[in-house]
Amino acid sequence: IGPISVGGLGPVRVFARVSDSMTPTDLLSKYEALLKKGRDADPEVLELGITDAQSLDRFKSFRATLKGETSRLAFCARVDGPLGLATDAVGAADAVCWTSPVDADYPAFLTALKAKSVVNLIECESAEKAGKFAAASLSREVKTMVCLRGGDAGKLLRQYRLLAASSASSAILLRAPREASADEQILRSATLLGGLLCDGVGDAVSIDADLPFERVIEFLYNILQGAGARITKTEFVSCPSCGRTLFDLQTTTEKIKARTGHLKGVKIAIMGCIVNGPGEMADADFGYVGGAPGMINLYVGREGVQKGGPTDGADDALVELIKKNGKWVEPK
Repeated sequence: IGPISVGGLGPVRVFARVSDSMTPTDLLSKYEALLKKGRDADPEVLELGITDAQSLDRFKSFRATLKGETSRLAFCARVDGPLGLATDAVGAADAVCWTSPVDADYPAFLTALKAKSVVNLIECESAEKAGKFAAASLSREVKTMVCLRGGDAGKLLRQYRLLAASSASSAILLRAPREASADEQILRSATLLGGLLCDGVGDAVSIDADLPFERVIEFLYNILQGAGARITKTEFVSCPSCGRTLFDLQTTTEKIKARTGHLKGVKIAIMGCIVNGPGEMADADFGYVGGAPGMINLYVGREGVQKGGPTDGADDALVELIKKNGKWVEPK
């Protein structure tokens, strides 16, 4: 899609919807703020709705405002309107989702997409219907993605699995539906997207959420990280704490996060005791484990490299260990 490769062995991409109330200047400010975080955790494909000539002009204005980022950012138009509006959008976008295609007009739409090498993002209520539109699109040698819409996350989970089984030639965009509350949105979206990603299904993710733009981006990257699909920040593993825990797990974890949370792709385990800790953290790069009252053991992988160091200053010792093993970068 434009400069963004989707599918195959590439990373799972992030689609972000732009609300109707957001201005191009607002979006540019938010986008630049995300880039400054330096975690490669920013939107890659922006989706904007088009319903008439005025909203098409708005789409073009967004693209012009962000023209300095066109080497790392793509634009997808979601068109709710007649064929003429859909084909006009093809001339302005990297991908077009015609949300209500007319069967008789669909061949002309595909011809326009192919002429401009624009991606056809197919969105339907069922895997069966999406598969039919995808087959028609692929037969015309149009670059094709598929996704599903609906309000029932449980039903969508099943339909996406069917889609994955029948649409091997198309990239799949996983889209979570809008929920009634922010808490429900987070839980149901994480279950739907995370469950499918853990199954190996999905080439891109998006949510239809009533959440702030930056929060949506952060949430999607957290889901990708949790599913092991794309690592963009430090991965922390911590035990749930029990009677054997030898230090305040919560405050210690927060302290270590504050020191090391900028290390992309590094996995750090913080374990309360040596009974189960070394086994539970076996795949971590570094381990911080309670060894005795007031004492901490440090690990590199499964190897204990420092035993019985004082709790006071143990976070400094962990940082030095990360530096010694070549995994440290200075925070920006």
